[in-house]
Amino acid sequence: MTRRLLNCQRLLGMVVTMLCILGVAAYSTMPRQEDPSFPYRAGLISVNYAGASADAVERLVLRPLVDELRQVEEVDFTQSTARTGVALVRLRLNDDIYDTDPAWDRVRQAMERARQDFPDDVGQMALDDRLIDIPAIVLAVGGSPSVTELSDVAERLKQNLSDLPGISRIELEGDADEQITLALDDAALYRLGISPARVLDTLARRNQTIPGGFVVVDGRRLSVLPNSEFADIDAIRATPIELPDGSQVPLAAAADVWRGPAEPRQPETWYNGERVVLVSIIMEEGNTDAIRFGQRVRERMAQIRPDFAPYEIREMFFQPDKVEERLDNLAWSLVLSVVIIVAVVFTGMGIRMGLLVASILPMVALISVGLYDLGGGVLHQIAVIGMVISLGILIDNAIVIVENIQGHLDNGERRLDALRSAVGELAGPLGASTGTTLAAFAPLLLAKGGAADFTRGVPVMIMLTLSVSYLLAISAVPLLAARFLKPRRKAGKDRLLGLARFLGRLVSDYPGRLIAAGALLVVVSLAMTPFMAQQFFPNADRPRVIVEVYLPEGTDQARTAEAAERLEKMIRSQPDVLEVHRFVGFTGPSFYYNLQRAPQAPNRARLVVTTPTLEDTTGMIRWIRAHVKEDMPELDVTVGILGQGPPRAAPVEIRVYHASDDTRVAAVEQIYRILRDVEGTVDVRHDLDIGVPSIAINVDDATAARYGLTRADVAQSLYGQSFGVVAERYRQEDDPIPLVLRSREGTSLSLSRLLSVNIYNVRGDAVPLSAVATVDTSWEPAARYLRDGVRMNTVTANLETGYSFSQALDGLYAGLEENPLPPGTRLAMGGDAEGSGDANSALLTAAPIGMLLLLFFLLLQFNSFRRVGIILLTVPLATVGIFPGLVLSGSPFGFQSLLGVIALVGIVVNNAIVLLDVMDRELEKGKDILEAVRAAVEQRTRPILLTTATTVAGLLPLAFSSSTLWPPMAWAIISGLLASTVLTLLVIPAVCTRLIKVSVPEPENAPA
Repeated sequence: MTRRLLNCQRLLGMVVTMLCILGVAAYSTMPRQEDPSFPYRAGLISVNYAGASADAVERLVLRPLVDELRQVEEVDFTQSTARTGVALVRLRLNDDIYDTDPAWDRVRQAMERARQDFPDDVGQMALDDRLIDIPAIVLAVGGSPSVTELSDVAERLKQNLSDLPGISRIELEGDADEQITLALDDAALYRLGISPARVLDTLARRNQTIPGGFVVVDGRRLSVLPNSEFADIDAIRATPIELPDGSQVPLAAAADVWRGPAEPRQPETWYNGERVVLVSIIMEEGNTDAIRFGQRVRERMAQIRPDFAPYEIREMFFQPDKVEERLDNLAWSLVLSVVIIVAVVFTGMGIRMGLLVASILPMVALISVGLYDLGGGVLHQIAVIGMVISLGILIDNAIVIVENIQGHLDNGERRLDALRSAVGELAGPLGASTGTTLAAFAPLLLAKGGAADFTRGVPVMIMLTLSVSYLLAISAVPLLAARFLKPRRKAGKDRLLGLARFLGRLVSDYPGRLIAAGALLVVVSLAMTPFMAQQFFPNADRPRVIVEVYLPEGTDQARTAEAAERLEKMIRSQPDVLEVHRFVGFTGPSFYYNLQRAPQAPNRARLVVTTPTLEDTTGMIRWIRAHVKEDMPELDVTVGILGQGPPRAAPVEIRVYHASDDTRVAAVEQIYRILRDVEGTVDVRHDLDIGVPSIAINVDDATAARYGLTRADVAQSLYGQSFGVVAERYRQEDDPIPLVLRSREGTSLSLSRLLSVNIYNVRGDAVPLSAVATVDTSWEPAARYLRDGVRMNTVTANLETGYSFSQALDGLYAGLEENPLPPGTRLAMGGDAEGSGDANSALLTAAPIGMLLLLFFLLLQFNSFRRVGIILLTVPLATVGIFPGLVLSGSPFGFQSLLGVIALVGIVVNNAIVLLDVMDRELEKGKDILEAVRAAVEQRTRPILLTTATTVAGLLPLAFSSSTLWPPMAWAIISGLLASTVLTLLVIPAVCTRLIKVSVPEPENAPA
């Protein structure tokens, strides 16, 4: 191998140079995002069943639909809600599915099979399989009190932006559809002797598109266009309606006609108290640079903004700015890490050796970025973090190689001989140590699920950079070292050498005491785990407060809008508030990947409050909770900030199951009371409801038959009186506008007026409703909740700062021990507990592969189970620093900390590998075990300490960064590495003195 290196120096130099140039080009052109993209595993099915109660929707729609969906193997679970007139099914695909389109096709086939079992009058059924799409940019169109006018402007803006490269689609939110209302005068209809059915029939015949053909004049075809459609509103009013005596009256004699917003009220959006319409721009992910995309949108807006005057177009949410800010901060962390690492290397190795070792950093970084881009990688914060973590690790190989070559030169060897000796001695051990690090990250690479998908960039980038660093360490670095290094004249005065000799004497003189001290420290460290808080993912570091407003089921949107407006005005009176965005009737645009989306509901609202800094959000959250509790107790609100990791409803979520509805309700109320008393829980709420009042129209079939009426006639008449029926469509605009025939009052119809409405039979005779029916009032369930077809209810809670989901659940379990739940009650945990369990389960599933690879590389290098066992002792030794480090730094143990532990395993195992490699070589020279371990410690103290120092130094910018996501991981690695390095240099050699006496024997050539 060494001879080939010497013969291919120029070729190697050219290849490395070209790969570095490739990295420069890739970095300047590769797509950038803030966070990784997720597969489309979440979907929402909505089914309209107008007029049906929640119980009827459950029986007739949800159950047949869920039964079919459960037969789709790719579906992990379904969570369903039955409300009056609508069924909603949230479903999620299995975590091991990445090509999701075929799975959603099978879901659609199941929906079609279920439709065959639906009643005939079930309405539209739709599947949204792009729930996780988030808009990169949300523009707010304002400047007019007319929502209809703003909707037209927003539509025009959408058309002006649609041709920009990188746009996936553009959606309008908060816009208002229009309708032309034909408000029938019931008294006038009765006086004129006409029925609504005659009006409907007349409008249908009048508003037809009938071709008139063409005529040929002087060789040219002239189209004949009959004026058969409504040309304007006045034409609708003037439509002649035939009376029973054959005369005619205009429609205006029996109905008021006007054009206005569609009814019932549609979702509304507000920007700092001003009614606006939103233009949400969704970017093509995976191949679009978010930063350049944002620049293109702003350039286009600068060009077209004058054409939209006097309307205002403002940026409500602009994700490209956040991407640029995040990547810039991480880039500075990367640069700072490099500077610190170079300084440490220069201090520990001197200028000449330090320059050689430091030269590998830019080469590895550029080559890795180039290869990452060739593989379709996207530059986001997770990939950059992976590179930051790998900085200190990747320099390990170069340190060991350069240190070894320098040692041979100090012993008087010639340059090429020193190169041959170093590469021959270290290619195998460094390959094994690199392989073990790759094996440590293999479970993260192979794990499935939301958490693994979010963090996959870390193992990908680390494994890529380590592989490149190993190849350069045994090729380019030795050639450079052999050319530029010189023998050291005063090596004996090296302070690190003195420390190495001291540690070597300590190991050979007191091995038993060192082993006992190491075991004691491990026990003490494990005893600190109860003091460590658990957290799945931390909150985001954006200064935004999210206020979720819930009113009782059945609340009209007008009441919800009024309550949300009052709350917004109080919030805007606070000095720390910069902006408040209000969304009524829905939860607004999902401007952040972790934000929970919910379907439209008239009783829902969301407020997004922007504060100057992240620290200001804590006081704002507490003030909002206190204000609502004191001044608006009718509101059910949850207040928090944005989170990280896979979306979830709340940090604490308990699903309650029981076959009896009454028993389940009692269990939910009991859990609710206990959680409210648990320290650290806030915004505790459940999804039980008091129901909604309903009006039962009891038709007397015999009486109705005498008047020529049926139950269907009564139901259709009542629906037309309140909600209205679409008579025709006005087709003179860009989008057809429905003509809605209803009573003057519409949904504001009073109960007394409802009893006096007329029902019309097929002959057009008017019959008062009171003549054929009686009216009863009752309470109906507002909603039914099912998971995988089983009824359940949910209790959720947020957490105050400094508290973890594990503490809340411990408090719940303690309360349930004192007051057990009713027999037969079953609990299932959602929220962070479920997410953490799923993520850990995914890692454990892939862990055997990582362990197999780890053992493979170790056995390949040492061919000894005893030596492999000693090396693996470094893993429990690392816990000596991990748990105290997390407790003392105030960092919770979560998925990021677990990433740090996995990275730590690869690093500490490497230290033990290079230590035992030297020990084995000393044993082969005939030395006894005490002399061998002393020599190993003396030779490997410098590279091990330098590797630890560079790794710790590279992670310091992350540990002290303002990000909420990465400090726990950094502190886990730093504290664990500091402790394990010392113990690896002392305890591992001490164990070797007890378990190893001679080198690995050769296989015995016994007779057959």
